Amino acid sequence: MPHAIPYRTGEVFTLKSGGRPMTATWVGPVAFAPGIWLICEWLDDAGEIQQGMFDAATLAPVAHA
Repeated sequence: MPHAIPYRTGEVFTLKSGGRPMTATWVGPVAFAPGIWLICEWLDDAGEIQQGMFDAATLAPVAHA
């Protein structure tokens, strides 16, 4: 039976090592690596949208105020 995915698209994360808040646009498994992966988007210093793929183990959810 597949593992439950603990995160959803639209949730906000930061890297555990620090960095800008990022919004998850895709969450799920991938064929090339174990675990759960997230595609996240964020704005860089110039205000441009950036996108990256991250292992869920490297991310921390941002608490809502």
